[in-house]
Amino acid sequence: MEMARVESPRYGPRARRGGVLLILALILLTGSRVSALGVVNGQGLLWKIDNGDGGVSYLFGTIHSEDPSVSTLPAVVEKAFMDSDQLVLEVVLDTSMMIYTSKAMLFTDGNRLSSVLGQQLFRKAASAMEERGIPERLLDRMKPWAVATALAMPEMRTGMFLDYVLYTRAQEEGMPIHGLETVQEQIGIFEDMSVEDQVAMLEETLQQRDLMEGIFTELLQAYRARDLARLVRINEELMASGNRKLAEDLRARLINERNYRMADRLSAYLGAGNVFVAVGALHLPGEEGILRLLDKRGYTVTAVY
Repeated sequence: MEMARVESPRYGPRARRGGVLLILALILLTGSRVSALGVVNGQGLLWKIDNGDGGVSYLFGTIHSEDPSVSTLPAVVEKAFMDSDQLVLEVVLDTSMMIYTSKAMLFTDGNRLSSVLGQQLFRKAASAMEERGIPERLLDRMKPWAVATALAMPEMRTGMFLDYVLYTRAQEEGMPIHGLETVQEQIGIFEDMSVEDQVAMLEETLQQRDLMEGIFTELLQAYRARDLARLVRINEELMASGNRKLAEDLRARLINERNYRMADRLSAYLGAGNVFVAVGALHLPGEEGILRLLDKRGYTVTAVY
């Protein structure tokens, strides 16, 4: 399926909306679409959340990266983490989560990816996945959404991305760990997509593989600068046109609906205070970002770092 092209001075004419949205959502879990001018809560990664009854917690925005400049916590974040009694993540990153995800990625009805994609697209996917160390016989059992998400993520070498670093640190400290969502809820976003939309998402991801390194680099620069408004601006520039229905469906389910769900469930933990919460950085800003949603629920939200 040929998508409309976006002439982007930064990434070139092949940047397409749906697949780039997937990349941004998986790495940063991007917040609601707002103008980059005057982004609500647009600067800062660590935020103090005061419940008004003396209970103070911290909300930290993360990025799916194992870069040492990211996975090593700044002193102020380290102190907030160590002073907290509990860790709350988007989902608990335990063995059962990994097993469920691994199984959900594979066809169990006898279907094969090569049949779903056709030989031409399957060969492109096989070439890309071979570079990630995935043999063709395993690839042929994978669902289109699983291949798309695998290719949209930065290639892992150590596996110690930021959220997992926090998870293992909390285990070492004996901190209780909670999840705002279940793995079934997260995987269900992709499982509920039609096969046609899954294939379109994979095709777009394959088309823009040559853009990913540049995107990853700029996202990391903005993240290290704690510039959420800049992350929003990158998102805006890359999503100018394309498969609008697919992009809007992904935005609604991957981003906005989850913001409301996580903000609702956070109340159970923020009431007691002294909790360290870590979610994707761009779940934070914007009128429908978690910070604004918490503010509307009566919490006092203050940028710390």
